[in-house]
Amino acid sequence: MNSKPADARSLAVALYDLAWLLPRTIGLAATAADPLPQSELEVMRLLVREPGLSVNEVARELGMQSSNVSASVRTLVSRGLLERRRDVADGRVARLVPTAHAITMRERREASWGRELDVALGAISSTDAKTLLGAVASLRALIERLSAPTA
Repeated sequence: MNSKPADARSLAVALYDLAWLLPRTIGLAATAADPLPQSELEVMRLLVREPGLSVNEVARELGMQSSNVSASVRTLVSRGLLERRRDVADGRVARLVPTAHAITMRERREASWGRELDVALGAISSTDAKTLLGAVASLRALIERLSAPTA
């Protein structure tokens, strides 16, 4: 399906605005309980979704300098949120894996997001709320497409 460029633009702007607003309005209490600087949060967000990446792979994926990722990883390891595991094929490479504590933190944050977004959805029309909730699978498909490497 090919949408009109204006429709795709409207969707892109709405999603961008929503992505900007969500971390500023949803889950603030959970974030305050376990604060992380933005760079460390980005590293954790990626590694929770794709555990086992190396520092260089994380840097490439996030568009960050390897030295900045290394600094974030050192802090996250010291906080007990990441583990370094030697790559079985190449012992010189460390694979980064979130700890059980990190997963628990993430689940706590996601639960908070869900509760707070449920309140916001209750404040809009039930038709709009149902439409948004019904779009989750489509949004996940878009996420997959946008995060897939381009050849």
